[in-house]
Amino acid sequence: MFSRLLTRFRFMRLGAGFRRTAVYWLPLAVLVVAAFVRLALPDVLGRLSLIWLDLYQRTAPRIASDLPLRIIAIDERSLEQIGQWPWPRGIVAQLVDKVRDAGASLIAFDILFAEPDRTSPQSLIPVLTAAGVTEDDAKRLLATMPDPDQRLAEAMAKLPAVIGFALTDSGGTAAPLGKAGFAFAGAAGADPLSRVERFPHAISDVPALQQAAAGNGFVNYHLDWDNVARREPLLLRLGDKAVPSLPAEAVRVAVGARGYIVRTAGANTERGFGQNSNINAIKIGPLNVPTDAAGRVWLHYARFDPDRYVSAADILAGSFDPTRIAGHIVLVGATAAALGDVHATPLAADMPGVEIHAQLIEQLLQGGLLTRPDWAVGGEILFTLFVGGFLILAVPRIGALASAGVGGVAVIMALAISWFAFRDAQLLVDPVNPIAVLTTVYLLTTLLSYRQSERRQREIRQAFSRYMSPHYVAELARHPEKLVLGGETRLMTIMFCDIRGFTSMSEGLGAHDLTQLVNNFLSPMTEIITAHKGTIDKFIGDCVMAFWNAPLDDPDHPTNAVTAAQAMRRRLDELNRGWAASGEHTLHVGIGINTGECCVGNFGSQQRFDYSLLGDPVNLTSRLEGLTKLYGVDLIIGEETAARLDMPGLIELDLVAVRGKRQAVRIYTLPPEPVHARQFLASHSALLAAYRRCDWAAARRLLEDEVLAAVRDMAPVYDLFRRRIAQLQIESPPPGWNGVFVAEEK
Repeated sequence: MFSRLLTRFRFMRLGAGFRRTAVYWLPLAVLVVAAFVRLALPDVLGRLSLIWLDLYQRTAPRIASDLPLRIIAIDERSLEQIGQWPWPRGIVAQLVDKVRDAGASLIAFDILFAEPDRTSPQSLIPVLTAAGVTEDDAKRLLATMPDPDQRLAEAMAKLPAVIGFALTDSGGTAAPLGKAGFAFAGAAGADPLSRVERFPHAISDVPALQQAAAGNGFVNYHLDWDNVARREPLLLRLGDKAVPSLPAEAVRVAVGARGYIVRTAGANTERGFGQNSNINAIKIGPLNVPTDAAGRVWLHYARFDPDRYVSAADILAGSFDPTRIAGHIVLVGATAAALGDVHATPLAADMPGVEIHAQLIEQLLQGGLLTRPDWAVGGEILFTLFVGGFLILAVPRIGALASAGVGGVAVIMALAISWFAFRDAQLLVDPVNPIAVLTTVYLLTTLLSYRQSERRQREIRQAFSRYMSPHYVAELARHPEKLVLGGETRLMTIMFCDIRGFTSMSEGLGAHDLTQLVNNFLSPMTEIITAHKGTIDKFIGDCVMAFWNAPLDDPDHPTNAVTAAQAMRRRLDELNRGWAASGEHTLHVGIGINTGECCVGNFGSQQRFDYSLLGDPVNLTSRLEGLTKLYGVDLIIGEETAARLDMPGLIELDLVAVRGKRQAVRIYTLPPEPVHARQFLASHSALLAAYRRCDWAAARRLLEDEVLAAVRDMAPVYDLFRRRIAQLQIESPPPGWNGVFVAEEK
């Protein structure tokens, strides 16, 4: 049994210690898990960060450069003047010729020419055969017609041209013709394309155009989870083969490079934080372009510039200034909303796809791309761990408010570092994830600290409730400012309750038995007092001192005090019956109750003080409790208390001048069970009247009255009056005596 109890006690202590330290280890676990998740799932936790970085772009957009770059827009006006899209390839060839004649250095098509032109000879053969012409005759008739696709291919051959293809998950045509190769510089044995998105199929331009073009790149866009184009890939995978993007091919052709060099972490001076094989840069001729592990680059968008655009209708009509084209890289793409090639960006909800490619080309050549440095994730995690660890230690020690100030400074630092890194160095440092994690850690630590504080306060209240009134403990919990030296004057009701014959009883008991006896008595008495809104002032050995109407207001304090005394008397009778049945000592008490103005508050020294009360009513109450021995009753109520009671069974005992007091007071009692007989009360009042006018004969007759004798609890009182009358008959009272008894003992 003892072994099981000891084991249970140890587990209880372990559980309590576990709960106490939860304020540290639980937030720390959240902090560590958040750090691991940040490494394992960077894109998932970075979603809110993308929105925050959009705000940076809108606040400080890139200043557009003066690089020679133009967009020939297939806009609404072009569709109105030339006709619906797609246009015949001959018209597109005319556009290429005019751009070449204007002196363009390169033309790139953000358009697919995946099928033969609908007016090409090959496309007309089915039409003629359906009209009854034989296939051989149809071929002979169409042999002399020019091929529009070939016409466009010849135009492209005279000007460096870059065309596109689309990567897709299904369908597709023949694989696109590669115009440039890839070389990989990095750690041996690793797959540098492991993080690059893969597609199984491609939709390519017609072969004639691919043969004539100087470059061939995919036109796919990368859209984040909210369908916003923030970063674009420079390469993707077709099967297991790397293929370049249209902007990358335009830049490669523009700078005269033959291929691409893909650098990974570990290549020469390239390093990655926690990575050893992923892509971190792509070299295009003299340009070294930093990328993420998937080969994507972050775009820093410039605001819309209408001067960059030239309508295709103006080019074909020849109504444009050739100097706007001469020496420029020219992109041809759809801007008409009806053609559907528009995407959301941080700066616009409907930016044409050709504009996104143009801005990417401009930044590749200018070097103004945003960069997410390799050390960013590690730095953000270290910052979060450091500040989060500090908050976990600080909140329980210096409080939630001061810790919030420290956390606020950390948040401001994170935002400032992120903002200035973006504005001045084009570096992307995420402030959202650290702030979100730190806020979570702070709130969790604060909540746990609050719960621990509440638990500690509850334990303290429970502990102190054993020493003082729960009402006072609750009042101090609500108003701790009251825990200072000082008091206030209030009308109070005081009670003293003392065990009769305790000194002689204690001589026959051992320390253990005596302690157990007192505790068995005081515990239920204390419970009754506090249940009736009383405050335990102190225990003086076997004596209990209590009071009412402080620290909380109690308008019925006299009634509550007397009601508590009656309950204490009944409870003691129950205890005595149980003790008598088990052969133990029985107890008898004397209770004194009085009401008067007292000074109540915290009294003592600066080092230790008690909530107590001072004043003459306290001394009088103590004297009344002492008088219970003389009158043989267990309850005496002072005159001021009796005046405030509405109890018909209240019995006046005597007119007494206690020791140390000249002025006499009336004292009262209540039998344990109220006496309601009018005849008894009338006879008792007549007895006191006869006694006080020195009518000894009448008083003696009344003492023998059967009505008074029937109330056994009053028998000791009447015996006392018999003795007094006998003594007063021998020694006559002084002249003017009005029945006042002078108590010489305390």
